[in-house]
Amino acid sequence: MRADDCFYPLRQKAEHLPDFIAWAIGQDPIWESHFGFEAFEIPSEFIELEPALSELNKIWPIGRLGLLKVDGMSVYDWHVDQHRLSCVNMLFSVNSMSHTLFGTQRDHLNKDVVELLYEPDTFYLFNNQVLHTVINLDSPRYLFSLYFEQEKDYFELKDLYNGRPQELSGNSGRPEDDRGADRASGD
Repeated sequence: MRADDCFYPLRQKAEHLPDFIAWAIGQDPIWESHFGFEAFEIPSEFIELEPALSELNKIWPIGRLGLLKVDGMSVYDWHVDQHRLSCVNMLFSVNSMSHTLFGTQRDHLNKDVVELLYEPDTFYLFNNQVLHTVINLDSPRYLFSLYFEQEKDYFELKDLYNGRPQELSGNSGRPEDDRGADRASGD
């Protein structure tokens, strides 16, 4: 398993969302339960305010934005999302002791893993269809996340983002479709 089969950083850093998130958390927002997280919706105006999101929205329309909170000293268990193929995430709590891991089962007891080490103010295209987990060994963990208007396969969306329309690339970008074009081994 390769890191770019699981996540891919967007070209532009967040410019406005980090300040808004810090302000919003300080306002003690009303959190709602959302698939085992606590969440609140972020105004859709940020789709146009954030250059990275504006660019992405032109490639594949964004539906809604939110902030997710995971309690400290907790684990969001290994899973594949049932309702999302891909999304974009940005960890707000970058100095926390939390880990986002992607894994494949090696044998009946062990997994091989790849860790997403979030960089500050960096958006990541996230493959929700690879087994993943969050381990939070610290205070509450805050994560910006978005939904697209229509679900889109991670590899197809990554190709579109990189200017390789699916119908022209001849390669879905999936490891099992590796034709050697631009998927040489190594990171």
